[in-house]
Amino acid sequence: MASPSNPSSFSSSSSAPQNQDSHAFIANVSNFVSVKLSSERNYHLWEKQMGCLLKSYNLHGIVCDPITPDFNTRSNSLVKGWIFSTISEELLNTVFNLESAKDVWDKLKSIYDPTITHSTKGTLIR
Repeated sequence: MASPSNPSSFSSSSSAPQNQDSHAFIANVSNFVSVKLSSERNYHLWEKQMGCLLKSYNLHGIVCDPITPDFNTRSNSLVKGWIFSTISEELLNTVFNLESAKDVWDKLKSIYDPTITHSTKGTLIR
């Protein structure tokens, strides 16, 4: 049992690892992203929830920063997996062959973001 005189004896096993790979311990993304993307109707809700999740783990640049290449293969695959787990099966069939998480993100944005005009939608598709 831990004692006040020996603070190192307190267990920290309930804490997530504090290294940069701690995001890999998210087992169920639906706990953070409650919206399953399926149409233009819920795109902005999905995008905001996914954005919050990615920002909280410093991974937002993987999908939103055109200058920064995908951080590394592991992070790219992780973010792609998170996206895949939060979209409908129909959408998954549309994007599962895309190479990077950014390609997937941009494709979904080009399909569903109503703020993108038809003339610019083609520029996002890779």
